[in-house]
Amino acid sequence: MRLEATTQAMCPPRQAGTPVLRCSRSLIFLGGALLVPCPAFAVGNVSTGTPAPAAAPADDRGTPASGRADYRRMLAREAASQGLPPAVADAVAYVESGYDAGAIGGVGELGLMQVRRATAAMLGHTGPAGALLDPATNIRFGVAYLAQAWKLAQGDLCRALMKYRAGHGEERMSPRSVTYCQRVRVRLAANDASVAGTGLPSSAGSVRGVPAARSVERDPRTAIVRRLWAEHAARVRSIGARIDWIMGGG
Repeated sequence: MRLEATTQAMCPPRQAGTPVLRCSRSLIFLGGALLVPCPAFAVGNVSTGTPAPAAAPADDRGTPASGRADYRRMLAREAASQGLPPAVADAVAYVESGYDAGAIGGVGELGLMQVRRATAAMLGHTGPAGALLDPATNIRFGVAYLAQAWKLAQGDLCRALMKYRAGHGEERMSPRSVTYCQRVRVRLAANDASVAGTGLPSSAGSVRGVPAARSVERDPRTAIVRRLWAEHAARVRSIGARIDWIMGGG
């Protein structure tokens, strides 16, 4: 749901008559770090590795560490009260906005969890759209909607994420939903969250009945998939450590 950050975007070509802009080497490194590809593999006859999503589609560099910590505590508290694994709420907020409370999407998505006013209104929000830029308000309605999706999906991560991004009534696992699930799982794996899981559903057909993610467990390639994701998660953690070191003045 987010355009990937690129080095070109952060260091645009100089226009005639404009002052010279210089990009720091650390900024270029951060941009390149976010382009580490996810491992690609096939489920059945459908490849879920194309296109491979970036490890971190949203970037939290612009949010102070103290702000991120406050948001994560708020997310954990609200998720626990709604019966949702806190790690899932945290990962969704990271993927959606990079913990940017002021983020505004292209079609009306607002705040940390990119909640639309119409969605919040269904959950009882009566204030203006701008109120959803308040972190506490955004988290309350965003987590409530995600928790309902989690319950409708009976705890199946990819189905819950599909319903969060496409609507509670959605039953078709589209390629975008598969990609979205991959992105959230990379974040969960980077945080060593057990809920990250291993298998991914096929993007073909419906997801009614037995969740596709469980059927993958019987595939002999599951061990390979696990190894690929473990290696990828290790790379993500290494990049995260490097980013923290740079942002800390190292």
